[in-house]
Amino acid sequence: MDERQLETIETAADWADRYDELDEAERRELAQWLSERPEHARAFARIRQVLSDAALLEAVDTAPSRDARMVDFAADLPRSRPLPRTRFSRLHDALPTQLGRRQALAAGLAALVAAPLGGYLLTRRQPASAPDPLRFASDVGQRRHVVLPDGSSMLLDAASSVRVHFTPERRGIELDRGAARFDVRHDAARPFEVRTPGAAMTALGTSFSVDRLSDAAELRVFSGRVAMAAHGQQPLVVPARQWALFDGRAIDEGSFDPAAHADWQNDWLDAESMRLGFAIERLSRYSADPIRLQEPSLASRTFSGRFRLDEPEQSLALIGALFGLRPSKRADGIYLVAA
Repeated sequence: MDERQLETIETAADWADRYDELDEAERRELAQWLSERPEHARAFARIRQVLSDAALLEAVDTAPSRDARMVDFAADLPRSRPLPRTRFSRLHDALPTQLGRRQALAAGLAALVAAPLGGYLLTRRQPASAPDPLRFASDVGQRRHVVLPDGSSMLLDAASSVRVHFTPERRGIELDRGAARFDVRHDAARPFEVRTPGAAMTALGTSFSVDRLSDAAELRVFSGRVAMAAHGQQPLVVPARQWALFDGRAIDEGSFDPAAHADWQNDWLDAESMRLGFAIERLSRYSADPIRLQEPSLASRTFSGRFRLDEPEQSLALIGALFGLRPSKRADGIYLVAA
Protein backbone atom coordinates (compact mmCIF):
# COMPACT_ATOMS: atom_id res chain seq x y z
CA MET A 1 0.00 0.00 0.00
CA ASP A 2 1.44 3.39 -0.94
CA GLU A 3 1.47 6.45 1.27
CA ARG A 4 -1.47 8.18 -0.40
CA GLN A 5 -3.71 5.11 -0.14
CA LEU A 6 -2.88 4.74 3.55
CA GLU A 7 -3.63 8.40 4.18
CA THR A 8 -6.96 8.14 2.32
CA ILE A 9 -8.07 5.14 4.38
CA GLU A 10 -7.00 6.75 7.65
CA THR A 11 -8.79 9.99 6.85
CA ALA A 12 -11.94 8.16 5.71
CA ALA A 13 -11.86 6.07 8.91
CA ASP A 14 -11.61 9.21 11.03
CA TRP A 15 -14.57 10.86 9.27
CA ALA A 16 -16.64 7.66 9.43
CA ASP A 17 -15.95 7.17 13.14
CA ARG A 18 -17.00 10.74 14.02
CA TYR A 19 -19.77 11.08 11.44
CA ASP A 20 -22.78 11.17 13.79
CA GLU A 21 -21.10 13.85 15.96
CA LEU A 22 -20.13 16.29 13.17
CA ASP A 23 -21.39 19.87 13.33
CA GLU A 24 -22.44 21.80 10.21
CA ALA A 25 -18.96 23.25 9.57
CA GLU A 26 -17.41 19.80 9.79
CA ARG A 27 -20.04 18.36 7.46
CA ARG A 28 -19.14 20.99 4.86
CA GLU A 29 -15.47 20.09 5.34
CA LEU A 30 -16.29 16.41 4.83
CA ALA A 31 -18.28 17.21 1.67
CA GLN A 32 -15.30 19.11 0.29
CA TRP A 33 -12.92 16.22 1.04
CA LEU A 34 -15.28 13.70 -0.58
CA SER A 35 -15.43 15.76 -3.76
CA GLU A 36 -11.65 16.11 -4.15
CA ARG A 37 -10.97 12.58 -5.42
CA PRO A 38 -13.21 9.61 -6.39
CA GLU A 39 -11.25 7.31 -4.07
CA HIS A 40 -12.15 9.53 -1.11
CA ALA A 41 -15.86 8.91 -1.63
CA ARG A 42 -15.31 5.18 -2.25
CA ALA A 43 -13.22 4.73 0.91
CA PHE A 44 -15.69 6.67 3.07
CA ALA A 45 -18.72 4.78 1.73
CA ARG A 46 -17.11 1.36 2.19
CA ILE A 47 -15.89 2.05 5.72
CA ARG A 48 -19.34 3.38 6.69
CA GLN A 49 -20.84 0.20 5.25
CA VAL A 50 -18.53 -2.02 7.31
CA LEU A 51 -19.18 -0.05 10.50
CA SER A 52 -22.94 -0.51 10.08
CA ASP A 53 -22.72 -4.15 9.03
CA ALA A 54 -24.32 -6.45 11.59
CA ALA A 55 -22.89 -9.41 9.68
CA LEU A 56 -19.41 -8.41 10.86
CA LEU A 57 -20.45 -8.70 14.49
CA GLU A 58 -22.28 -11.95 13.80
CA ALA A 59 -19.22 -13.44 12.11
CA VAL A 60 -17.07 -12.57 15.10
CA ASP A 61 -19.56 -14.05 17.54
CA THR A 62 -19.91 -17.33 15.66
CA ALA A 63 -16.26 -18.00 14.81
CA PRO A 64 -14.27 -18.03 18.11
CA SER A 65 -11.85 -20.64 16.78
CA ARG A 66 -10.41 -18.02 14.44
CA ASP A 67 -9.86 -15.34 17.12
CA ALA A 68 -6.26 -16.26 17.83
CA ARG A 69 -5.30 -16.20 14.16
CA MET A 70 -7.02 -12.84 13.66
CA VAL A 71 -5.32 -11.37 16.71
CA ASP A 72 -1.93 -12.66 15.56
CA PHE A 73 -2.51 -11.11 12.17
CA ALA A 74 -3.51 -7.75 13.65
CA ALA A 75 -0.52 -7.72 15.98
CA ASP A 76 1.76 -8.08 12.96
CA LEU A 77 0.18 -5.23 10.97
CA PRO A 78 2.71 -2.58 9.96
CA ARG A 79 2.42 0.60 12.00
CA SER A 80 4.77 2.83 10.02
CA ARG A 81 2.90 5.97 11.10
CA PRO A 82 0.50 6.78 13.95
CA LEU A 83 -3.15 6.20 13.12
CA PRO A 84 -5.75 8.88 13.88
CA ARG A 85 -7.87 8.24 16.96
CA THR A 86 -10.63 6.44 15.13
CA ARG A 87 -12.61 3.38 16.18
CA PHE A 88 -10.12 1.34 14.13
CA SER A 89 -7.02 2.55 15.96
CA ARG A 90 -8.67 2.47 19.39
CA LEU A 91 -9.67 -1.16 18.89
CA HIS A 92 -6.23 -2.02 17.52
CA ASP A 93 -4.54 -0.49 20.59
CA ALA A 94 -6.80 -2.57 22.84
CA LEU A 95 -5.64 -5.88 21.39
CA PRO A 96 -2.87 -6.68 23.92
CA THR A 97 -5.23 -6.37 26.90
CA GLN A 98 -8.68 -7.35 25.60
CA LEU A 99 -9.81 -10.88 24.89
CA GLY A 100 -12.34 -12.81 22.81
CA ARG A 101 -15.01 -11.08 20.77
CA ARG A 102 -13.52 -7.59 20.92
CA GLN A 103 -10.11 -8.88 19.80
CA ALA A 104 -11.64 -10.56 16.78
CA LEU A 105 -13.62 -7.47 15.84
CA ALA A 106 -10.53 -5.30 16.26
CA ALA A 107 -8.47 -7.58 14.08
CA GLY A 108 -11.07 -7.54 11.33
CA LEU A 109 -11.23 -3.75 11.31
CA ALA A 110 -7.47 -3.36 11.55
CA ALA A 111 -7.13 -5.65 8.55
CA LEU A 112 -9.55 -3.38 6.74
CA VAL A 113 -7.28 -0.39 7.37
CA ALA A 114 -4.23 -2.29 6.18
CA ALA A 115 -5.78 -3.57 2.93
CA PRO A 116 -5.60 -1.81 -0.48
CA LEU A 117 -8.47 0.46 -1.42
CA GLY A 118 -9.64 -1.91 -4.11
CA GLY A 119 -10.11 -4.88 -1.81
CA TYR A 120 -10.63 -3.96 1.80
CA LEU A 121 -14.31 -4.86 2.08
CA LEU A 122 -14.79 -7.97 4.18
CA THR A 123 -15.78 -11.02 2.15
CA ARG A 124 -19.55 -11.48 2.08
CA ARG A 125 -21.88 -13.94 0.37
CA GLN A 126 -23.23 -11.65 -2.34
CA PRO A 127 -22.74 -11.21 -6.08
CA ALA A 128 -19.81 -8.94 -6.90
CA SER A 129 -22.02 -6.98 -9.30
CA ALA A 130 -24.64 -6.20 -6.63
CA PRO A 131 -23.04 -4.68 -3.52
CA ASP A 132 -25.28 -4.03 -0.57
CA PRO A 133 -26.76 -0.52 -0.55
CA LEU A 134 -25.98 2.01 2.14
CA ARG A 135 -29.01 2.51 4.37
CA PHE A 136 -29.95 5.69 6.19
CA ALA A 137 -32.98 6.30 8.40
CA SER A 138 -34.35 8.93 10.78
CA ASP A 139 -36.40 8.55 13.94
CA VAL A 140 -39.94 9.75 14.58
CA GLY A 141 -39.88 13.49 15.16
CA GLN A 142 -36.20 13.82 14.18
CA ARG A 143 -34.74 14.90 10.85
CA ARG A 144 -31.28 13.71 9.79
CA HIS A 145 -28.61 15.30 7.59
CA VAL A 146 -26.41 12.96 5.53
CA VAL A 147 -23.41 13.62 3.26
CA LEU A 148 -23.64 11.08 0.44
CA PRO A 149 -20.57 9.30 -1.00
CA ASP A 150 -20.38 11.70 -3.98
CA GLY A 151 -20.46 14.80 -1.75
CA SER A 152 -24.15 15.51 -2.39
CA SER A 153 -26.26 16.43 0.63
CA MET A 154 -29.43 14.67 1.81
CA LEU A 155 -31.84 15.83 4.51
CA LEU A 156 -34.21 13.11 5.70
CA ASP A 157 -37.60 14.08 7.05
CA ALA A 158 -38.66 12.47 10.32
CA ALA A 159 -39.48 8.73 10.23
CA SER A 160 -37.92 8.35 6.78
CA SER A 161 -35.53 5.82 5.27
CA VAL A 162 -33.56 5.38 2.04
CA ARG A 163 -31.24 2.91 0.35
CA VAL A 164 -28.29 4.39 -1.54
CA HIS A 165 -26.92 2.54 -4.60
CA PHE A 166 -23.86 4.36 -6.00
CA THR A 167 -21.76 2.82 -8.78
CA PRO A 168 -19.23 4.27 -11.23
CA GLU A 169 -22.08 4.54 -13.78
CA ARG A 170 -25.02 5.87 -11.76
CA ARG A 171 -26.22 7.26 -8.46
CA GLY A 172 -29.48 5.73 -7.26
CA ILE A 173 -31.67 6.41 -4.21
CA GLU A 174 -34.61 4.21 -3.19
CA LEU A 175 -36.98 6.20 -0.97
CA ASP A 176 -38.48 3.44 1.15
CA ARG A 177 -40.40 5.63 3.58
CA GLY A 178 -41.07 9.30 4.28
CA ALA A 179 -39.44 12.23 2.50
CA ALA A 180 -36.01 13.63 1.71
CA ARG A 181 -34.41 16.72 0.19
CA PHE A 182 -31.37 16.38 -2.06
CA ASP A 183 -28.76 19.01 -2.93
CA VAL A 184 -27.03 17.24 -5.78
CA ARG A 185 -23.37 17.62 -6.72
CA HIS A 186 -23.13 17.83 -10.50
CA ASP A 187 -21.69 14.79 -12.27
CA ALA A 188 -22.72 14.54 -15.91
CA ALA A 189 -21.28 11.03 -16.20
CA ARG A 190 -23.41 9.63 -13.35
CA PRO A 191 -27.12 10.47 -13.30
CA PHE A 192 -28.68 11.02 -9.86
CA GLU A 193 -32.04 9.23 -9.61
CA VAL A 194 -34.57 8.95 -6.77
CA ARG A 195 -37.17 6.19 -7.05
CA THR A 196 -40.50 5.51 -5.35
CA PRO A 197 -42.82 2.61 -6.29
CA GLY A 198 -44.65 4.57 -8.97
CA ALA A 199 -42.21 7.22 -10.16
CA ALA A 200 -38.56 8.03 -10.79
CA MET A 201 -37.00 11.49 -10.53
CA THR A 202 -33.68 12.26 -12.25
CA ALA A 203 -31.80 15.39 -11.24
CA LEU A 204 -30.46 17.67 -13.94
CA GLY A 205 -28.12 19.53 -11.54
CA THR A 206 -30.44 20.70 -8.83
CA SER A 207 -31.92 20.89 -5.35
CA PHE A 208 -35.22 19.07 -4.85
CA SER A 209 -37.32 17.04 -2.44
CA VAL A 210 -39.32 13.83 -2.85
CA ASP A 211 -42.14 12.76 -0.56
CA ARG A 212 -43.35 9.16 -0.63
CA LEU A 213 -47.00 8.87 0.38
CA SER A 214 -49.59 6.10 0.19
CA ASP A 215 -49.99 5.41 -3.53
CA ALA A 216 -48.41 8.77 -4.38
CA ALA A 217 -45.12 10.61 -4.83
CA GLU A 218 -44.60 14.37 -4.64
CA LEU A 219 -41.66 16.21 -6.21
CA ARG A 220 -40.69 19.80 -5.29
CA VAL A 221 -37.87 21.52 -7.18
CA PHE A 222 -36.03 24.29 -5.32
CA SER A 223 -33.44 25.03 -8.00
CA GLY A 224 -32.46 23.59 -11.38
CA ARG A 225 -34.66 21.01 -13.09
CA VAL A 226 -35.77 17.43 -12.42
CA ALA A 227 -37.08 14.90 -14.96
CA MET A 228 -40.05 12.92 -13.63
CA ALA A 229 -41.09 9.58 -15.12
CA ALA A 230 -44.29 8.16 -13.65
CA HIS A 231 -45.91 4.83 -14.47
CA GLY A 232 -48.29 5.18 -17.41
CA GLN A 233 -47.59 8.90 -17.85
CA GLN A 234 -45.65 10.98 -20.36
CA PRO A 235 -42.26 12.01 -18.90
CA LEU A 236 -42.01 15.65 -17.90
CA VAL A 237 -39.33 18.07 -16.75
CA VAL A 238 -40.21 20.03 -13.61
CA PRO A 239 -38.39 23.39 -13.32
CA ALA A 240 -37.47 25.36 -10.21
CA ARG A 241 -40.32 26.63 -8.00
CA GLN A 242 -42.68 23.95 -9.34
CA TRP A 243 -44.13 20.80 -7.79
CA ALA A 244 -45.61 17.66 -9.30
CA LEU A 245 -47.72 15.01 -7.56
CA PHE A 246 -48.33 11.55 -9.05
CA ASP A 247 -51.12 9.64 -7.31
CA GLY A 248 -50.99 6.47 -9.41
CA ARG A 249 -53.52 7.75 -11.92
CA ALA A 250 -52.47 11.25 -13.02
CA ILE A 251 -49.91 13.98 -12.39
CA ASP A 252 -50.97 17.27 -10.81
CA GLU A 253 -48.65 20.27 -11.10
CA GLY A 254 -48.35 23.68 -9.47
CA SER A 255 -45.97 26.38 -8.29
CA PHE A 256 -44.66 27.36 -4.85
CA ASP A 257 -42.31 29.87 -3.25
CA PRO A 258 -39.29 27.99 -1.83
CA ALA A 259 -38.40 30.86 0.50
CA ALA A 260 -41.87 31.07 2.04
CA HIS A 261 -42.89 27.41 1.82
CA ALA A 262 -39.96 25.11 2.54
CA ASP A 263 -42.56 22.80 4.10
CA TRP A 264 -41.28 20.15 6.54
CA GLN A 265 -37.71 21.46 6.38
CA ASN A 266 -38.84 24.42 8.52
CA ASP A 267 -41.19 22.46 10.82
CA TRP A 268 -44.30 23.42 8.87
CA LEU A 269 -47.00 21.51 7.07
CA ASP A 270 -47.88 23.85 4.18
CA ALA A 271 -51.21 22.66 2.84
CA GLU A 272 -52.61 24.05 -0.39
CA SER A 273 -55.58 21.93 -1.44
CA MET A 274 -53.81 19.05 0.34
CA ARG A 275 -55.59 15.75 0.79
CA LEU A 276 -56.44 14.97 4.38
CA GLY A 277 -54.90 11.50 4.06
CA PHE A 278 -51.55 12.97 2.97
CA ALA A 279 -51.61 15.42 5.88
CA ILE A 280 -52.23 12.57 8.34
CA GLU A 281 -49.22 10.68 6.96
CA ARG A 282 -46.96 13.71 7.29
CA LEU A 283 -48.08 14.53 10.83
CA SER A 284 -47.55 10.89 11.84
CA ARG A 285 -43.82 11.25 11.17
CA TYR A 286 -43.66 13.63 14.12
CA SER A 287 -46.02 11.86 16.51
CA ALA A 288 -45.02 9.23 19.06
CA ASP A 289 -48.48 7.71 18.54
CA PRO A 290 -49.64 6.65 15.05
CA ILE A 291 -52.30 8.96 13.59
CA ARG A 292 -55.21 7.47 11.64
CA LEU A 293 -58.58 8.38 10.17
CA GLN A 294 -61.50 6.49 11.65
CA GLU A 295 -63.31 6.86 8.33
CA PRO A 296 -60.83 6.18 5.47
CA SER A 297 -63.23 7.64 2.90
CA LEU A 298 -62.37 11.10 4.25
CA ALA A 299 -58.74 10.76 3.08
CA SER A 300 -59.46 12.42 -0.29
CA ARG A 301 -61.01 15.55 1.24
CA THR A 302 -58.79 18.62 0.72
CA PHE A 303 -57.94 21.69 2.79
CA SER A 304 -55.48 24.59 2.92
CA GLY A 305 -53.55 26.19 5.76
CA ARG A 306 -50.26 26.20 7.66
CA PHE A 307 -49.71 23.93 10.65
CA ARG A 308 -46.80 23.08 12.98
CA LEU A 309 -45.22 19.66 12.43
CA ASP A 310 -43.41 19.72 15.77
CA GLU A 311 -46.79 20.04 17.56
CA PRO A 312 -48.60 17.16 15.81
CA GLU A 313 -51.50 16.72 18.24
CA GLN A 314 -52.37 20.42 18.26
CA SER A 315 -52.13 20.60 14.48
CA LEU A 316 -54.28 17.48 14.16
CA ALA A 317 -56.97 19.10 16.28
CA LEU A 318 -56.92 22.26 14.12
CA ILE A 319 -57.09 20.29 10.88
CA GLY A 320 -59.80 18.01 12.21
CA ALA A 321 -61.94 20.99 13.17
CA LEU A 322 -62.05 22.01 9.49
CA PHE A 323 -63.96 18.78 8.80
CA GLY A 324 -65.99 18.51 11.99
CA LEU A 325 -63.60 15.93 13.41
CA ARG A 326 -61.68 15.66 16.68
CA PRO A 327 -58.68 13.61 17.85
CA SER A 328 -59.43 10.56 19.99
CA LYS A 329 -56.54 8.79 21.71
CA ARG A 330 -56.73 5.00 21.81
CA ALA A 331 -54.40 2.16 22.70
CA ASP A 332 -53.18 1.74 19.12
CA GLY A 333 -52.87 5.44 18.19
CA ILE A 334 -54.73 8.71 17.69
CA TYR A 335 -57.83 8.68 15.49
CA LEU A 336 -59.70 11.55 13.88
CA VAL A 337 -63.35 10.84 14.66
CA ALA A 338 -66.64 12.68 14.25
CA ALA A 339 -66.93 15.52 16.76
